Amino acid sequence: MNDKNALLFNADWKFLLGDPKNAYRENYPDRTWRRVDLPHDWVISQPFKRGDEGSYTSQNMQGFFAWEGIAWYRKEFVLPDLSGKEAYIYFGGAYRNSTVYINGKEAGGRAYGYASFELNITGLVRPGENCIAVRLDNGKEAPDRWYSGSGLYRNVYLRIVPAVHIKTWGVCIKTKIIRPAGHGSAGEITAAVTLVNRGGPVKGRVYVQIRDNGNKTVVETSKPFTVAGAGEDIVQQRMVIQKPLLWSAEEPNLYRALVYLEDNEGNKTGKEVEVPFGIRNIEIAAHRGMRVNGKPVKLKGVSLHHDCGISGSAFYEAAWRRRLLTLKSIGCNAIRTSHNPPAEELLDLCDELGFYVIDECFDKWKSGYYGDHFDKDWQKDLEGFILRDRNHPSVFMWSAGNEVENQGSEDMLKILKTLVAFIHALDDRPVTCALEPHVHPRSLVGAPLPQLIELTKKLAEEVDVLGLNYHEALYDDYSAAIDKPIVGTESYEYYSGTASNYEDVTTKNPWLFVLENNNVIGQFIWAGIDYLGESTWPTKGWAGAIIDICGFLKPNAWYRKSIWSDEPMIYLALYDTSRKSAYVRGRWSFPKVASHLNFDHFRHETVTAVVFTNCDEAELWINGKKFGRRKPGDFENGIIEWTFEYAPGEMKIIGYRDGNVACSQTLKTAGAPRRILLQPDKKVLAAGGTDIVHVELTITDDKGIPCPNEEALVEFALSGDGSILGSCSPDISGALGYTLPKTLTSGGKALVIVRPGEGTGTLDLAAYSGTLIPAFLKLKVI
Repeated sequence: MNDKNALLFNADWKFLLGDPKNAYRENYPDRTWRRVDLPHDWVISQPFKRGDEGSYTSQNMQGFFAWEGIAWYRKEFVLPDLSGKEAYIYFGGAYRNSTVYINGKEAGGRAYGYASFELNITGLVRPGENCIAVRLDNGKEAPDRWYSGSGLYRNVYLRIVPAVHIKTWGVCIKTKIIRPAGHGSAGEITAAVTLVNRGGPVKGRVYVQIRDNGNKTVVETSKPFTVAGAGEDIVQQRMVIQKPLLWSAEEPNLYRALVYLEDNEGNKTGKEVEVPFGIRNIEIAAHRGMRVNGKPVKLKGVSLHHDCGISGSAFYEAAWRRRLLTLKSIGCNAIRTSHNPPAEELLDLCDELGFYVIDECFDKWKSGYYGDHFDKDWQKDLEGFILRDRNHPSVFMWSAGNEVENQGSEDMLKILKTLVAFIHALDDRPVTCALEPHVHPRSLVGAPLPQLIELTKKLAEEVDVLGLNYHEALYDDYSAAIDKPIVGTESYEYYSGTASNYEDVTTKNPWLFVLENNNVIGQFIWAGIDYLGESTWPTKGWAGAIIDICGFLKPNAWYRKSIWSDEPMIYLALYDTSRKSAYVRGRWSFPKVASHLNFDHFRHETVTAVVFTNCDEAELWINGKKFGRRKPGDFENGIIEWTFEYAPGEMKIIGYRDGNVACSQTLKTAGAPRRILLQPDKKVLAAGGTDIVHVELTITDDKGIPCPNEEALVEFALSGDGSILGSCSPDISGALGYTLPKTLTSGGKALVIVRPGEGTGTLDLAAYSGTLIPAFLKLKVI
C-alpha cells in the first residue's frame, strides 16, 4: 500500500483453527491461541488428507491438504485520541468469507477471498486499548480449482488520516506521449485525486509532485479544492514532462507521484500518498499486433497461480521477486494472474522488473466457489480490482474471466457484455476473457470449422482482444474470419492441439503459431511455475510447469529460453523415459530428459541427447572426442538430437554464433555423495519479520559435482532470532509437507526458507544428513 499514512499491521496476531463461541468479544480469553505474524496461511501446515479420488474433487484441487475449517485471528492494539481523524483497517486479502469485529462489534467483511478491501472503523475504536477479531470460513462453499490456502495471507494495514483525506485508491494517474521519442519528446500526465471529507466544509490545496528514479523532482503543481461536509470531490491536474524515460518490459523506467494536501494556512495535513507509474504507449490492433512505444512486441508469457510452495498462499515480496527474476532470466516478459486478483505487491514487482500483465479478476462466474456470490458481489469486487490496479504500467489488459460456463449462450454473452462495459467505464485498457477449447458441449469436438468460427465470432464481439485457451491450430482461420487481435491466454508448453480437438496433440510447438501470425500478440503457457493443487495422489500439485515448486529451472525452462531469449545459451540433456516424474496430464508435459551423466542403466546402450540453443550451431564433445556440429534449424522445434553409445565421464556442448564461440556447457559424472552445499539467494536480511531468504541445498561429491540421483533425508537447525519457514524438494509428491525443518531431497536438491525475527544480529543455519559432511551458513540481519 502506497499511502504513507498506513501502518503495517502484520505483527503479533493470535490464531485459532476452530469456531469458539464469543471469540469476537474483546475480553475473550485467547492466551492459549497460537501467536503468528502475517502474512499467514493456515492450510499449508495442515496434514494431508487423501479423500475421494477423481478429476475434480475438493481434496485433489486443494493438494490433499485438510483445507476445510473456520479460523479466527485476534490482535490487541493501542490508539491515541483520534479526535478530528479517521481510522481504517485495510486487508490485502482475507481468504475467505471474512467477518471483522472491532471491540466486539461487527465492522464488515468480504466473501471473495482474493479481494482487497477497507473498512472505516472510526466509530468503533477508542483511545487506549482496542481489539480486532477476524473470522474466516473456508468450508462454506466448494473450494477453488487450485490450492487457495486460507487466512490473513496478505498484508494488513491500519490507516489513520485527517477528516479530509485522499481516498484509498483515490489517485488515478493517466499518461500520454504527446510528442514521439526524439529531441522534442514529451509526456503528458493527468492526476485525478479523489478527496473524502468526514467533517465540515473545508478548503485547501492538492499538491502533486513527480519524481524520477533518482528521486529528482521533474515537475510539480497544485490546485485549490473545496469539499462540502461529509462529501467527496475529484481534483484533476495536468502536467508535462519533457524528454520522459518511457516504461516497457525491456526498459521499466518508473516515476513516482507524491500527492498531499495543505489547508488554507499552508499547513500540510496528513502524509503523502505515493503512486509509482510509468509513461508508455501500448497499441494493439487486428492484423498489426502489439506495439509498445512504437516497437513491435510478442508476449512471451506464463500463467501463474498465487501459491509459493513452502509459504503456501502467504505473500512474501522476496519470494516473488526471486521467482520473477528467474522467469526474466529465460526471456519471459509477460504474466497472466490466473485466475484471481493478485497481491498488489506482485504488480509492484512487475512494474519494477518489467513484465506485461493480463490482470484477471475472476475464474468462472456462476459455478465453483464464486457462484454463490457473483450476483451480489461482482460489482464491488470488480470495481475495487480495477481501482486498485489501474496505475500499474505493467497492467496492459484486463481479463473478465476464465473458461466460464455456457460459452456462447445468450446468458453468458449478456454477462460478458455487462462486465466489459463496467470495466470500460472505469478504465480505458482493453478487456479480454480467456475462452476454453471447443469441447463443451462434447458435440463441438470435431465440429465443422464454420460452426466453430460462428461461435467464436459471437464471443469476439464482446471483447477487445480475443483470448483463447489451446486454440493455436485455429489462429489462422479465426484471424481470417474475425477482425480482432488474438492472445493465447493458455497454451501447452510443448505440444499443440489440432484444429478439431485440443486433446488430439501434435509436436508442433505452440510458440511457432505465434511467430507465424501477425494477428496473434503472444502466448501464456500453462504454467510458469509448479503449483499446489489440481493433482492426483500422491502428487500434491501440478508438476507440468517450466519451473519447479522450489523455483529451480527444469530442462523445459532451458528450451523456453532457447526460443524466447536473445542471450547466447546452450543446454545439453539426455532422453530418459525411466526418469520418475510427478503427475501432469500428458499433453501439458514435456519429453523426459535429464541434464547429467549419472545414468548407470545406460552403460553400453545407445542413447539420444538433446540440445536447446539459440546459437547458429552446436558442437558436441564426449570424453575429449569431437562428434561434429549441428544446426537447430535442421531439427523439429529447433531441438538438436545426437545419438551415440553412452559412457560416463565428460560431455561438452559449445554454441557458435557467426563462427565464434558464444557459450558452452559441460556435464561430468559425479562420484559418491559426500557433502552438503548451501547457497542463499542473499546473505543480508532485513529485521522485522517481513523478509525471507531462500537457501538452495545441493548434495555433491568430493569434487563439488552435484549428485543428480541422490534422495536423502536432510534436517535443518537454526540459531538466532529467526525461524525456519519450511523446506521441500522439487518432487511435489513428497509426504513430509512444506513447513517442517526437514525434507527428502529429489535429484540431490532441496530448498529451505528462513525468516528473520524482529531483532538484528546473525542467524546460523545448519544442514545435516546421515554420513554426509554437514553444511553451515551464517546470515546477517540488519
